[in-house]
Amino acid sequence: MKEAPPTVEGQTVPDPRQHKSRQRSRWFGALTVLALTVCAIQLFSIQIIRGPALAEQGRKVRTSATEVSAPRGKIVDASGQTLVDSVETYHIAVNQKNILEWKHRDEDGKLIGQGPADAAEQLAPLLKMDPAELGGMMLGDSTYAYLAKNVDAATFRKIKALGIYGIEWEPVYQRAYPGGNTAASIIGSVDANGLGNSGLELVYDDVLTGIPGEESFEIGPTGEVIPGAKTVSKEARTGGTVHTTIDADLQNSVQEYLDQAVKTYEADWGSVVVLDVATSRVLAMGDSGLQSPAKGPQPSGSVQWVIEPGSVGKILTVATALEQGTVTPDTVFSVPDRYETKDGEVITDIHEHETYQRTVAGIITESSNTGAVQIGETVTDQARHETMSKLGLGKLTGIELPGESPGILAPAEDWLGRSIYTTMFGQGYAMTPLQEAAMMAAIGNGGVWQGPRLVSGTTDANGKFHAEETPEPVQAIQPETAQILLKMMEGVSTDAQIGTGTAAAVEGYRVAIKTGTSELPSGGTVATVAGVLPADKPQLAIAVVLNNPRSGYLSSDSAAPLFHQVASAAVTSLGIPGSTGPVELYPTAP
Repeated sequence: MKEAPPTVEGQTVPDPRQHKSRQRSRWFGALTVLALTVCAIQLFSIQIIRGPALAEQGRKVRTSATEVSAPRGKIVDASGQTLVDSVETYHIAVNQKNILEWKHRDEDGKLIGQGPADAAEQLAPLLKMDPAELGGMMLGDSTYAYLAKNVDAATFRKIKALGIYGIEWEPVYQRAYPGGNTAASIIGSVDANGLGNSGLELVYDDVLTGIPGEESFEIGPTGEVIPGAKTVSKEARTGGTVHTTIDADLQNSVQEYLDQAVKTYEADWGSVVVLDVATSRVLAMGDSGLQSPAKGPQPSGSVQWVIEPGSVGKILTVATALEQGTVTPDTVFSVPDRYETKDGEVITDIHEHETYQRTVAGIITESSNTGAVQIGETVTDQARHETMSKLGLGKLTGIELPGESPGILAPAEDWLGRSIYTTMFGQGYAMTPLQEAAMMAAIGNGGVWQGPRLVSGTTDANGKFHAEETPEPVQAIQPETAQILLKMMEGVSTDAQIGTGTAAAVEGYRVAIKTGTSELPSGGTVATVAGVLPADKPQLAIAVVLNNPRSGYLSSDSAAPLFHQVASAAVTSLGIPGSTGPVELYPTAP
């Protein structure tokens, strides 16, 4: 029988066990409320206060960034015509894990292919690859393996339209040459990383190189890029523009005529340089046998290779004598075909002839070695060397191309024995075709020598033009001397009886030139013609060189016709007016 609860004066006394139970319940409830409050505060902190920061942290964990290629800048001609530019191409890649999940369905949703094998079958014709080889490239554990590089935009659009899961791509830039091989040795080339490694591409690499951008994207659990999650975090900036002085149309004509001449006369190589007389800016500079710059670096023979100028060098001897006042154009010399110097050195002309009387002008017109030596004997070796140096021999012109040669010009005191005399008619020293043209430009410019320029300026990524500095001009010879030389040189292209360069004449223009044929140590010759036109109002200085022509080994037979073609193209292309007034030549004999 259950015992009744105790009472005090008729009241029931509380059971201690029930009291403890209620106390525990209150504590539990309080703790529960406290826990819920803490959770609520933490949730509020996570979602509201720290939410954005944590979300950003999460994105960083699954977000990656990659560099976005920047287009390389242009190189343009004097009129702004593009010589080289960058075009967008695409590298095609595969996520080798995701491609396993690719399912190819038709319009009705029917499965018609899947995996790497099907993807390869679809891509192979577009990439011009073997399906089996391409399929093999899709197998593995890589999340980004290249399948093809530099795919053109049209092909890329077709690939993208296939919508193959696991196929990815990235835009890159490749150099494009609208003119093919036009000015290839001037433009230069870029390496596999898109950096200049020859020509203007190398010299102006800092200007042409763009500033890369940055692209961010989110990565899925299996390493794939999440569609729609790409964002450009930094825009790429195109590189600057290099403005050259050349005329692209003339440059193209020059290269065509030069290549044809090398073929016709069976030469090893050839070079042509056309300069503006007033500024020495390069209007055209061609080397033979050029390929597209995409083929890689090519030498620029016009600035890197040297030749003995042969009889073109007689101009330097006569210029020195005129400067020293030891001769005039009418000074007469007795000219044999064989001449013995006071040192016992024997000098001969290119062909046998009776001894006759020739003026200094006649010696230049006929290009006599024995006559040139007699003129040279009227001045000191040091005086001749000084004239050569002032007219740019033996030193760099400063042209904006890598690997320029200064030529070969030994000190006058090192001219010993026979070399004392051979230097009087263009042997025993050497110059580049560019130096030869610059020398002629100085004669046409009143005796003022200026360093040739190939670049007028650059435009930076902000569109600001920066003009290139021009070298300080040098008064190499007196204006009167230059004028006399021009008039004497006209006889070379005009005198039908003894002129050695009549094949270089240009109808309607007075042409002042000098021909030169020098001997190569290994046999053969170098044929060159250099000069100025119009002689009455000089605007163009031109030098043409054919190295070792097997047919037409004399300059009068090979280089002179090439000069005619180049000069004719130049006056037409540049719109240079013809000469006015009759030609007045110095007498060639007493």
